Amino acid sequence: MEILQLVDQLEQVLNRGYRLPLSSSLVVSEEECMRLIDQMRISVPSAIKESQRMIAERDRILDDARREAESIVEQARQHALEMIDQSEVTQAARQEAERVVARSQEEAGRMVLRSRDEANALIRDAEDYTLDVLQQLVSQLGGSLQQAKNGIQAIEESRLDPAPPESAPPPAEAAASKAQKN
Repeated sequence: MEILQLVDQLEQVLNRGYRLPLSSSLVVSEEECMRLIDQMRISVPSAIKESQRMIAERDRILDDARREAESIVEQARQHALEMIDQSEVTQAARQEAERVVARSQEEAGRMVLRSRDEANALIRDAEDYTLDVLQQLVSQLGGSLQQAKNGIQAIEESRLDPAPPESAPPPAEAAASKAQKN
């Protein structure tokens, strides 16, 4: 039985008791009072035990809540540090990327200049070769042109002379020998 119920019953026993005249004393049933007191003695330790169990349970719940709160705070702190680290890593990566891009652009510029110089040198070499070939062609064509002119002149001269002398070579041979002399 619960201790408060026992206290209520004791109060009822006291209320049913008889007052002694001219005193503050009451006449109550001793047997009923002793029975209630015995029940209180039995009930009080179990009530105390129950209270202690409830206090222990409350303390356990509070400890669990405190540990959970500390864990949440620590996780939040770790998350904040990770975010800071990630921010620093991101900034470092961005700076490194900018350095790599700058170096790449510088190297690309040097490669373009080097390629342009090499291309200009190749163009000069090709132009020099072309000039040499064209000059050789002009020289060869100039000789062939001279031979052709000499041949034309020889034919024209032979037409102007009505009868070639017997000792003279035919006009085609004369033009060829004249062209070879030049």
